Amino acid sequence: VVDFPELKTLLVREGRLMALDVGSKTIGVATSDALRMLATPISTVKRTKLAADLAALDEMVRKHEAKALVVGLPLNMD
Repeated sequence: VVDFPELKTLLVREGRLMALDVGSKTIGVATSDALRMLATPISTVKRTKLAADLAALDEMVRKHEAKALVVGLPLNMD
């Protein structure tokens, strides 16, 4: 886990990022374009068992050739 300024120094210059919006029942997944100018939602994973959730995310990471994952942390629960 790294903060955003550190992430920028660790990443290759181009390549897709994958964003995860993790909830208790679903995981929203979006990916950027290779130049990281635009993010597009690609899927919602219905949560089941951890192993199945991770397998579904792994498949998407490989399919979209994501260079890093960005996981959203809620600021408010309302």
